[in-house]
Amino acid sequence: REFSLSKITTEEYVRSSEFEVIGVSVQEGDDEPVWFSGTRKETKEFLSSFDFPNSLVLAHNAMFDAAILTWHFGISPGGWLDTLSMARAIHGTEVGGSLKALSEHYGIGVKGDEVLNALGKRRLDFTPEELARYGEYCKNDVALTYKLFQYLADGFPKMELRLIDLTIRMFSDAVLELDVPRLEGHLQDIKTRKQKLFEDAKITPDVLNSNKKFAELLESFGVPVPMKISPTTGRETYAFAKSDEDFLSLQTWDDERVQAVVAARLGAKSTLEETRTERFIEIAGRTPNHVLPIPLKYYAAHTGRWGGSDSVNLQNLPSRGAQGGKLKRCIVAPKGHVIIDCDSSQIEARVLAWLAGETQILLKFANKEDVYRYMADRKSTRL
Repeated sequence: REFSLSKITTEEYVRSSEFEVIGVSVQEGDDEPVWFSGTRKETKEFLSSFDFPNSLVLAHNAMFDAAILTWHFGISPGGWLDTLSMARAIHGTEVGGSLKALSEHYGIGVKGDEVLNALGKRRLDFTPEELARYGEYCKNDVALTYKLFQYLADGFPKMELRLIDLTIRMFSDAVLELDVPRLEGHLQDIKTRKQKLFEDAKITPDVLNSNKKFAELLESFGVPVPMKISPTTGRETYAFAKSDEDFLSLQTWDDERVQAVVAARLGAKSTLEETRTERFIEIAGRTPNHVLPIPLKYYAAHTGRWGGSDSVNLQNLPSRGAQGGKLKRCIVAPKGHVIIDCDSSQIEARVLAWLAGETQILLKFANKEDVYRYMADRKSTRL
């Protein structure tokens, strides 16, 4: 029960020595799904009978299937299609992303629950009857996924399908590498600096446990103290709870002193930078050539933005502050290549202005004027 995707990351799960492929179901086009179960070698021979290099492979949550197919069997198909990603773009959070929820929404069938009977079992623990039922369950999943795709694909932009494929390949066909010695040196530096920060700032338990004293400490670092309206009293109070987003966002504040005290207040043993560095070291220890799979969630936000996944978000690695950019520099390009680190300034606001035909706003962006002041003045004039 502990070996579960709800408890560990996809990368950790698939690369674990505990991982085993019990069986696989494949459907070609409109044919009936077929099921196969055997040893790792036999399964690879079965999979090799299909023309993967010249085929698109469809799965629900393809990041998981892609990792298995690529890392365990050395098979990289011509392209990936993913009904989970497509559904996220079409439905957001309205329906739910599970194959069960989507199948019920479109009325295409019922997902079984045979997987519950497989908890704690390896392949050789199944009786022939149990394995046959498990195979039928797997085949049903494949058939549902294909039916679901036929609904979702209607009018779905081909360019977006290409983006989904690229997003999945960034994880399954990783090429960026991790510089382990540099990571280890960075981790030691973080721990040393954190200890010194606490000593210099004279952080004591009474400061961490007192809302008023903790607020004063944040103010001394130049941080605006997050506030909220108390649901109990209806009055303004400090937003220092583990569920307060404004407070949690301070974990990525440019000043590492702020990161350290916020982590301490939350009861965490490590700052976010420390945790990330440790995770990178763990990943490097599991992957050939210390490659770094990039897990991103396609269409994670309603704007279409990608989101972090698998307990890693490569989109918000710090680039400023005392530790700014150090973790980024532990990610290196393979031999013969370079990494270009760039960012598009205010890209969503600029694109929105362009789509809306707001040439005046575009000109103010281009001239580095205060666009937000201009918009506020225009709004007040209209009012």
